[in-house]
Amino acid sequence: MTRTSRRALLASLALAASVRAESKDEQIQIAQQVRDIFEAKCIDCHGPELPRPKGKFGYVLDLKRVAENPDYIVRGDPQKSELYKMVFTDEMPGEDANVPSLTREEKELVRRWVEIGAPGDLPATSGAHAAAVAPASPRRTDPLWSHTLRWVGKSHPFSTHFPVALMMVAVLAEGFAWWTRREGWLLTVRFLVGIAALSATGSATLGWLNAYFSSYNKTVGTLLWWHRWMGTSSAVWALVCAALVFAGPCGEGSKERQRFRGALLLGAALVAITGFLGSALIYGLDHYAW
Repeated sequence: MTRTSRRALLASLALAASVRAESKDEQIQIAQQVRDIFEAKCIDCHGPELPRPKGKFGYVLDLKRVAENPDYIVRGDPQKSELYKMVFTDEMPGEDANVPSLTREEKELVRRWVEIGAPGDLPATSGAHAAAVAPASPRRTDPLWSHTLRWVGKSHPFSTHFPVALMMVAVLAEGFAWWTRREGWLLTVRFLVGIAALSATGSATLGWLNAYFSSYNKTVGTLLWWHRWMGTSSAVWALVCAALVFAGPCGEGSKERQRFRGALLLGAALVAITGFLGSALIYGLDHYAW
């Protein structure tokens, strides 16, 4: 028997021993209590009724499905289970949630649930096996300034449509200017780029507000980091494009116009990548899969 096989066998024996330590009734009771905790603390962001639950994790109340996802649960080992680590460190519920973090007793229940193999069987709604439902957690009341900033930050998704559309149309208009060699297109391009730069700055600001009051697991958190900094870079670069096209005459055929065109194409690419990353936060990186 190889060393890896021995380790796997020992892990299986340890899990089996842990499960046997709890009777079937006790496992059902623990599972019900954990489900009650998830219902009280997690459904605001991961409820099954949400059209776009955070992290595409909208089945938090389906304990069997949660336990079968190795990205969240390693049966029998809470310390290797991402879900337990997030609730233990108060990463979840996040700062944008309207409920407080799990109590020490609630965290211990989640730990014990994972330790005994993350059972998914629940008691009947009535009868001798019905477990007591945990009391609802008190709603957290935020200061007015915090609530206001969170509410304003929620405007970020729709605000991104303006700089995206304007930068792309500016590229199209500049293409017509290059093709026709007509100076009249410069006024249109200046208008589009100027508004795009202002709206990109506002959208990036809203994005930082929205991200501050949001919480994601580690995988989606990395995606958020790239989206945030690509968006910030796009806003800064849009301002650079505006400065280039407004700074001088920028006539057709001049070096200034060529520099601007190169900057505009790069800015449009940054905006496109940022938009893709933003939609991936909601739909996943594979949302354009054929």
